[in-house]
Amino acid sequence: MQDTALAYIRGQFSWKKDQEKDLERLDTILTEILTIGDVIEKREIKDGNQRRLLSILKDAIYSAVDVLDSFQYMILKSKVDRQSAENHHIYGRRDGLDKLRDMLLEISDSNAPGPSNASVSINVISIVGVGGVGKTSLARLAFRDERIRMNFSLRIWVSVSDTCDEIRLTRDILESLTDANYHTVTEFDQLQNALREKMEGNKFLLILDDVWYDEDKTKWENELLWSRVLSSLNTGLEGSKILVTTRADKACIILQARTPPLRLRGLDVDDFWLLFRNYAFGEKYPGQFPELKEIGMQICQRLNGLPLAATIIGRLLNADLDVSHWKKVLESDLSDDVMKVLRLSYQHLPAQLKLCFSFCSLFPKDWRFEPKMLTEMWIAQGFIQKEDSYDTDSNIEDVVKGYFDELVQRSFFERSFLDLPTEYVMHDLINDLARNVSKDEYARVENDKRKEISPNIGHLSISANLLSSMKKAEFRNLRTLIVWRKMWPCLEFSFPDDIFKKSKNIRVLDLTGCCLNRLPTSEVLKHLRYFAFRVPERPWQTSLTRLYHLEVLVTIGHSCRESECVNLPANLKRNLLNLRKAYLFHVGGTTISGFGGQTLFHGQGEFHVKKESGYRLGELKEIKNIRGQLKIRFLENVEYQEEAINACLDCKEHIEYLELEWSIHARALTSELDYDVLNALRPHPALERLKIIGYRGTRSPTWFETNWLTALISVVLENCTAWVQFPPLGQLPQLKYLELRGMHAIRQIGQEFYGIGEIKGFPMLEDIIFDGMVNWEGWSGIEDGSLLPCLERLHISKCPKLREAPASPRVEVEIASGSPPVSCLVDSLIAIASWLIFLVSSYGFLSDLNSDQLNHVAELNLRNCTDPMPAGVFHRLSSLQVFRISNCLTLFSSISKEAVDDQDIDFLPPSLCHIEIAQSKVHSSLLSRYFRGLTCLSALVLNSCHLMTSLSFASEPYHLTALEKITIKDCNELASLDGFRNPSALRELVVADCYSFCSLPADLNTMGSLEKLVLCGCPMLRFLPEDGLPTSVQTILLSKCHPELDSQLQRKEGAEWNKIAHIPEKKLEFRNSRMQGICLISVYRANASLADLKKTTDYKEPGQAPRVAGPWVRPWTDIKACPGFDERECTRYPPHQVNELASYPKRFSYDVPFKLCKARRDHFKKYRTDK
Repeated sequence: MQDTALAYIRGQFSWKKDQEKDLERLDTILTEILTIGDVIEKREIKDGNQRRLLSILKDAIYSAVDVLDSFQYMILKSKVDRQSAENHHIYGRRDGLDKLRDMLLEISDSNAPGPSNASVSINVISIVGVGGVGKTSLARLAFRDERIRMNFSLRIWVSVSDTCDEIRLTRDILESLTDANYHTVTEFDQLQNALREKMEGNKFLLILDDVWYDEDKTKWENELLWSRVLSSLNTGLEGSKILVTTRADKACIILQARTPPLRLRGLDVDDFWLLFRNYAFGEKYPGQFPELKEIGMQICQRLNGLPLAATIIGRLLNADLDVSHWKKVLESDLSDDVMKVLRLSYQHLPAQLKLCFSFCSLFPKDWRFEPKMLTEMWIAQGFIQKEDSYDTDSNIEDVVKGYFDELVQRSFFERSFLDLPTEYVMHDLINDLARNVSKDEYARVENDKRKEISPNIGHLSISANLLSSMKKAEFRNLRTLIVWRKMWPCLEFSFPDDIFKKSKNIRVLDLTGCCLNRLPTSEVLKHLRYFAFRVPERPWQTSLTRLYHLEVLVTIGHSCRESECVNLPANLKRNLLNLRKAYLFHVGGTTISGFGGQTLFHGQGEFHVKKESGYRLGELKEIKNIRGQLKIRFLENVEYQEEAINACLDCKEHIEYLELEWSIHARALTSELDYDVLNALRPHPALERLKIIGYRGTRSPTWFETNWLTALISVVLENCTAWVQFPPLGQLPQLKYLELRGMHAIRQIGQEFYGIGEIKGFPMLEDIIFDGMVNWEGWSGIEDGSLLPCLERLHISKCPKLREAPASPRVEVEIASGSPPVSCLVDSLIAIASWLIFLVSSYGFLSDLNSDQLNHVAELNLRNCTDPMPAGVFHRLSSLQVFRISNCLTLFSSISKEAVDDQDIDFLPPSLCHIEIAQSKVHSSLLSRYFRGLTCLSALVLNSCHLMTSLSFASEPYHLTALEKITIKDCNELASLDGFRNPSALRELVVADCYSFCSLPADLNTMGSLEKLVLCGCPMLRFLPEDGLPTSVQTILLSKCHPELDSQLQRKEGAEWNKIAHIPEKKLEFRNSRMQGICLISVYRANASLADLKKTTDYKEPGQAPRVAGPWVRPWTDIKACPGFDERECTRYPPHQVNELASYPKRFSYDVPFKLCKARRDHFKKYRTDK
């Protein structure tokens, strides 16, 4: 009977969710019947038939319980299977995944162990198919596949979309790889170097999702963009792969994908039905709904096997398992046009959700939506329908969260692939749908091809670089204006006031895409509810105080200047009665003193304590909703401990970073009051980072002595000069970073520092810094030897009395001028360090150390040294491997030429592997002699060495036999290189931003090891070596060189082109394609003054030379004839530098970039004075 029942259940597996409760009730009833049976059985039953019937009844009930339990097991198994299937989207793609896996794991013919070099060409694999066919889903499966994961040490996912540039792409790759924020890095070279460093020595898989071919660019420009981006990846290991998803075969071509693409088609009928059924019926069994199943199969036949259509239409049907609803969908227009299918799902949205979805059309493709910011905009526009007039703000936020979740449920949004908890993305086709259904009311301007915008438009978003097109626009009905920019760097712009005078009904104003000089006047923004902007330089606070309707305020920082702390207006609390939230993402912080109420502050807030109402510490209690960072400053103004108690700091659970600061010179020492205040400022136990500055008390607060702050990962104690004994910081279980500076009263560190409980000795600490502890004498270890098991770096600076240190795996020691450590401390560090580093700002320290101590130094950094360099000190650094010099102007000049000329003396130790010289006076005639005997040197970097006019390795043939890479940058006087036959192992040569450089080594072609050559920003370089380049070169990058050289290379003809034609990978960047309006003016000092430059503004027809007295001038480039002009390039080279060059007696060339218009001429004249 049990087997029969189970078979029946398996065949009729169609229970609804609410029937699970019936199962629970049945389980309860069966248990009750068994209980009654047990009671009856205990009574004396004389009738044998009754006893037999009771036994049969109990057996039947036990069998029913077993059936019930089996059924519940089947339900759980079904849920797990369904979740697994939905999470991995494996329907019909197993064969595709297997094929893709083989392609990714395929070993290329050139595969070999060891790091890759410049000759490595990374294999690009592509998935090609129409929108919605599942390219991204298949790529995700590959990204998560266990075999693929095991094969690549680094896996990176980047969403590209249809608008991109090399800076944004490189930054996105870095941020996906490291989880760090590179928004403030705006130079491509810096991003490229950082990425190369991260990739070096790793086998990686980079997935570029949704790559487009930019039809606004030429094929060459598309190829150039991607070659610049991908050139950053060639430091990885052999076998690294790039996987691209795209709709266009052209994208595969520009990425030089040699492997035939994996082409995706729609799913076959059976697989498509399984996918569709999963979304349409959810956890319910289709067999329970035979009529719906039949309708669903008919719908499937019309969706062309597109998984996106199955997802959208399936979830639309799942919202109402009613025959009439499904028939209505079936009878709709489900043509071959996927957009019509998607539009059907929009038509079935509730009215309020239609409003919210249409609003999303304002954001470009691949936009990362933050639900909090988006829903705040919806609220500001009044899209949220209140349940009743008594709804509170929290109720409305619950409703709008439900709106967003509903759109996610219907697949209009999906979680970012990076699985960030606060980021969602929208499929490209869904974004197209949003624009399609909202085109009458919403407009998005993202390129200059946009047609005329209707003056009656209600909602407008515009890319920041197109803002100038708005200056004469009139939008009287505008309710939303969003200025967006996918890149972080600032773009300066000033809004004309008349724009807002005519657009008086704006509710949502987001100006974060541009950098404003001043905010728009508040009188014309009376209806504003949501306001987001980058904090301008000019006073702006008064503009806020009259925005009486304002509900949400968002401020962010800048990339163009350092951020300072911003003061919110004192009367903000009194005036902005409706302000619900303030997102203060301004880097320098924002003061929230004097403000209270229910407003939620999220970001970087500061509370400045004063002895006046509104600013007393106790009033911090009124600011209840603080999230993120809080700095409390000027704590010396606290007069009573009760003020600190009333602040209720331990109730503010969402503060992640807390900084408590007493001003250094604010008042006389009041240690007891400071102790009472700090003791009362107990943070919430969830705090992650704590910094205390200027505390004058002698004791640790009680909450530091206990296990209260178990979540702390970072602690900084700075200039707490009276603190005599550290708290037991070693018992903090999560602490990874500890910084102790200016703790003058500390004399001993011992067991009390490490803790005495089960957790002690800093179990997770990785980085510890001691700096400026002038009275610190003793540092003892821990008895059981369990001290600092995870330590990676120990930094000691300005601790002159310290005599020894306990064991640690790696030590970095900074030596500051005037406070060298005692000799026995150095001996102690030598005994425990596996890598000893000295950061020295005084040469004298080195002469005080004995030879045995110097022999153990592995890395030496000299910074800002001004005293004379003792002769012969470097000879004793016999283990030195890394040597860095920065701004040590007297180092080389203090060594006499006679000493260097001595053939029996080597200036530097032969153990050196890496040398960097920056901002130092290095004479060309002596430099090669400094490198005598460096047979282990593998890398040489010269940066900003302005006295160096040439670099020659012609003498001493046994020099630099291991040198693999030379990098020369910003050496403006360097004109030539010579004698490169001797560094026989050289693999890479880089010369960048050397404006006088004009001559490569004549014997460069003899270097059979050279694989990569980079020449960038060398405007005097007209010719490559006469004998050409070695056949070993695999990669060459030429950028911003002399126009004559550029011209030949661009035409791919002539003597210079023939010298590089054999190189497999050529990355060439020409002036006339990237920096239109640039001319190269060659000037003879004897014949022309800079006053003649003024005459070059007499512009004639394209191709004709401007009139100029004296020297010849190359023809101007016609601005209008050169697409893609980048105005930022116009100010790349400060014109005032031309004056400096004019004083040189030799002939010189210099780039003078400016647009051929009055504004650019004025810019140039502004800095120019005649000599």
